[in-house]
Amino acid sequence: MKKVVLSSICFLTACTLTPKYDTEFKNPVFYQPLEPLGRTSTWTYLTPTSIKSMTPLDKNKVAMTGKCELVENEQDHITLLCDIYWHNPEKKGKRALVSFKLKDLFMPDCLHIEETYKSLNEEYPSISNYCVTPPDYVESEFD
Repeated sequence: MKKVVLSSICFLTACTLTPKYDTEFKNPVFYQPLEPLGRTSTWTYLTPTSIKSMTPLDKNKVAMTGKCELVENEQDHITLLCDIYWHNPEKKGKRALVSFKLKDLFMPDCLHIEETYKSLNEEYPSISNYCVTPPDYVESEFD
């Protein structure tokens, strides 16, 4: 009987010590649609478990989707580890680290976010820039 109780206590203790993964972004600004600042960037939509990019010319046409795991979740940046699927038959899916970092207030209505996309089998990352509506708490030199 003592072994059963001791085993139960050990099991419950192990369950409570298991790390809890974030299921929401700490900063809600990352839930906004990311509007591209460049002509070749895509409209991008994020959740803690997914990424979706729309083509630059038609934000209703999907260019890429990804199933992700949130590996970094801070107020000023997030990082997702994603299995990427491109909707262009010429591009192959890959595993990639995709980071988004808050930069600065680009204009009164544009908070600059920088994306760093690094495929796990490539040496150099690609960088894209986006704009989101700044939250009320962002102070600006434009006020």
